[in-house]
Amino acid sequence: MKNNNSNINLKNLFKKVFFVDLVQGLIVTFGYTFSKTITLRYPDEEKWIPYKRFRGLHTLNRNKEGKELCVGCELCAKSCPTNCIKVVPAQDKTGKGIADRVAARWEINLLRCMFCGFCEDACPTEALKLGREYELASLSMQGQLRTKEELLAPQEIPVNFEGGVIVKARLGRDEDEVSVKPDLSVQKRWW
Repeated sequence: MKNNNSNINLKNLFKKVFFVDLVQGLIVTFGYTFSKTITLRYPDEEKWIPYKRFRGLHTLNRNKEGKELCVGCELCAKSCPTNCIKVVPAQDKTGKGIADRVAARWEINLLRCMFCGFCEDACPTEALKLGREYELASLSMQGQLRTKEELLAPQEIPVNFEGGVIVKARLGRDEDEVSVKPDLSVQKRWW
């Protein structure tokens, strides 16, 4: 028993005298010093396009004929744990929807949204999807309220685009906002 304790004490003494832990830490640090960096030049030159399974800004979809898929059933609003979705159904007399009912008003408060995906799972017509847009900052609280018209607008990244890549980006500036437009033709893998 004493022999074991003396071996442990000699080992600890050796580590303390020759700074073994410090040397091991410095080896790790110097290993990273000479490795390639993975810093993105965002937003001036590069932008990351997330995978299809990413949960970003909501999108309301249309079918191939251009009709709205949302039938105003309010299941998305009822399944939402934070009550951030408001749907007002109406009768469709114009023929813009796929059924007799459409959403006259569809609104989401992104400040309250957890991006959990329950609304997407509850939608029977697959009208609601969580998209890949992750740049959701705005200068006012009013900018965090998204309406039906904004969510029905076509997305910059097509649904069938795989994602998980870094693409070239163009920085666009308007009077009120700054946006980063992806160029999907030039891309490289993240890793």
